[in-house]
Amino acid sequence: MLLKKNNIKVTIVNYNISSIRLFSFIKIISKLIQQKKKDYICVSAVHGAVESTYNKKYKIAHDNACIAVPDGRPIYWALKLLGHTDVDHLPGYFVTNEICKLANKKKYKIGIYGSTDNVQQDFIKNIKKKYKNIEFTYLFSPPFRKLTLKEIQNIHKEINKSKLDILFVALGAPKQEIWMYDNYKKINCVSIGIGAAIDFISGKKKMAPKYMEFLGLAWLFRLISEPRRLFFRYFITNSLFLYFFTLQYVKFKFKN
Repeated sequence: MLLKKNNIKVTIVNYNISSIRLFSFIKIISKLIQQKKKDYICVSAVHGAVESTYNKKYKIAHDNACIAVPDGRPIYWALKLLGHTDVDHLPGYFVTNEICKLANKKKYKIGIYGSTDNVQQDFIKNIKKKYKNIEFTYLFSPPFRKLTLKEIQNIHKEINKSKLDILFVALGAPKQEIWMYDNYKKINCVSIGIGAAIDFISGKKKMAPKYMEFLGLAWLFRLISEPRRLFFRYFITNSLFLYFFTLQYVKFKFKN
């Protein structure tokens, strides 16, 4: 009942996003852990909205998540434009920090699946500066190849053996959403796809200044930081998102 009451999902372009406040988000996570539910949460940006138009497996994985929070500022604005004002902007690094705060207070155990060993260790070191009592009971940096069935089964076994409550999945979209969808029923915890948040908190990558994030320009800061890797992705993705959402918004205004 709590999940349905505080988690209205809204279609943005082609995937579903939760119109949710931070306090409701934290309440739902706490409830899932207390009830020992096997589920997963997506942290969703513009890239995912466009990805969902041509990647069927990603769309299914994303839309089956119990919650999908608006990570990107444009996704948050899109919810507002469609009349959903009872919503907070919940960027990945902020959500990750709030979950760590909750885990520190409630003594929840955390695991990390994804990224590199060095980034994981730097992430933990920086988190522990703020939250002294937080406990990480599982760490795994997967190889850059397809895992065998035996390896996957062993991962499930090790995650469950660690008795963790929350698993941070840091594979980046769309891999992390698909991984959570494929594996969440086999592991006894709540999985959360944190993506680049692990790089920001670890210090591997710089975060955009607050004013750029507020203006929806965090992508521009990242583009300036990594022009070769991100230019094509952002140019195509952002243009397609503007096109698709403009069509959606015009239809919405026409109907209303």
